[in-house]
This record gives sequence, C-alpha cells and structure tokens, in this order.
Amino acid sequence: MRSVLSFIILPAIICLLFVNPGSGQTGGGTGLAFLKVGVGGRAGGMGEAFTAVADDATATFWNPAGLSYVPKTQLAFTHTEWIQDISSEFVAFAFPALKGSVGLSIYSNNVGGIERRVQPSEEPLGTVDANDIAFGVSYGHAFSSRLSGGITIKYLYEKIFIESAAGFAADFGLSLRPFENDLTVAITAQNLGSMGTLKDESIDLPTTVRVGASYRLPLPSLEGDLLLAADAVNVRDTDLRGNLGAELQLQRLFAFRFGYQTGFDDKSVGGGLGVLFKKYRLDYGFASFGSNLGDTHRISIGLEL
Repeated sequence: MRSVLSFIILPAIICLLFVNPGSGQTGGGTGLAFLKVGVGGRAGGMGEAFTAVADDATATFWNPAGLSYVPKTQLAFTHTEWIQDISSEFVAFAFPALKGSVGLSIYSNNVGGIERRVQPSEEPLGTVDANDIAFGVSYGHAFSSRLSGGITIKYLYEKIFIESAAGFAADFGLSLRPFENDLTVAITAQNLGSMGTLKDESIDLPTTVRVGASYRLPLPSLEGDLLLAADAVNVRDTDLRGNLGAELQLQRLFAFRFGYQTGFDDKSVGGGLGVLFKKYRLDYGFASFGSNLGDTHRISIGLEL
C-alpha cells in the first residue's frame, strides 16, 4: 500500500500543485492538439465536464483515478467527426487488477487533404496527411472509500508527410468524495512530458490542468437521477476555460445530456443522448460551431465483459 501511495499520490500532488500550463509557452503554440479534444459520446454531450464524472474505461483519458470505480472488465470505443475533415478514434480496455484497475488505450487522429506547397502558388503540389497517435497504460487505485488516485503513461507519435517525432508523457489524477453523499471533486494534470523534434522544430505538449466537481441527485419518482458537473480547464496555449454539463437518466435506460463551454470563439452549446441496456451502452454527443464550421459528432459504444 505504501509503495502504491508513493507512486501515485506524491507525484500527483507535486504536479498538480506546481505545474503551470503556461510555462515555457512559445508563440508557436503546442503540437499534438488532438490531446486537448475529449473522448466519448457521453462526455461530449456534457460539454466535456467530465473530470469528476469519469468512472468507466474512458477514465484512461479523463482521469485515471476514475478507473478505481470500474467494477468489471470494460471495453469502450469512440469515433469522432471533428471539423475540417478531422476524425479520431479512441479505444480503451479496463479491468480490475493489482488491487485497483488497469487500463489500456489507443487514441489516434487523422487530418487528411492538407495542401502541400514549397512556395506561394495557386495550385498545390499535392496533398498530404497528418497522423497522431497515443498509446496509454493506466492504473487507478482507491486508497479509501473516499479518495482515489491514478496515473497514465503514454507513448506519443506524430507524423506529417515524411517527417515524424515521438515522445512520452504522463497524466496524474485524484478523485475525492468528501462527504457522505454523491458529491465528487477531482483534479488532473495531463500531458506532462516531452517530444522529439519534427524537422528540427521543437514540439511543446498541450499540458493541461483540469479541476472538476459533480453531484448526483436521485430522482426516485422517475426511477433515475440528475447528474450535474463543472470543470475548469487550463491548457498550456489557451486561456482558462469552463465546462458545464448535465445528464438526466430515466429508468436506468435512457440518458439526455446538455453541455456548455466557455472560452471558445466558435463553440459553446452541445448535447447528446444515451441508451443503456444490460451490459451495453450507446452514447452520442455533439457540439455546435459557428463561422460555418459545422458540428462535431461523437459516437461511442461501451461493453461490460
């Protein structure tokens, strides 16, 4: 127990208290921007206010401490249709082990049809693709009925045309249920690490700190509950943002979600739906963009094995 405590809690506290997402910021911003985009139809429908909500296999992305709430083996798959022909896939596998839960995840992102030019011209020389991928190994452990901690170690790879770079990063998370009710508070530090150079250009990771809270209100008359959540998000190359989300679950079968995000010029309102049936769940979430950019769609499937 002491070794696990030292391995997770102490590094997490140090990182969460002293990491400054804005430190080292350069005018060029950060690379691997897909790491800033949340996964899961449920989280997408709740405006990505999910730091204190994640309690399934997607906790490998949101907050590895949430893996401690995974009671059985789970598999999750998410497909995201982003703006401007950008798409991503996320697969996670979580299972109880080592007095906690272990998670394995793959997050890939593709941007196709990038016009290639070596000098200003009306016609491009052709098109190229950009591909990013993150392989993660996560562990979550409950130190008590109220406090959980977790860590994720990630291998990162980015390729644009014929140039590529690789690196490693870590996420740390804590989840606390301070009272004898359904209030949860959580904090994570994500993407702490470094990347190699891409064609002699350094790449800064999108170091992120998320602080969140959630509260579940039982609704016995509807055979369901109302979940309210809020996150404050500070990413290395952006200003502080706020995410708000709500989920109304009825008869333990249907879920209706609403989300709102602040700090974006073009994105604010979103929503989604969910269907739960025995060991299966299907979730859909969307976010609306202005400036004729279109909408973002996330669809995910969860399975308890």
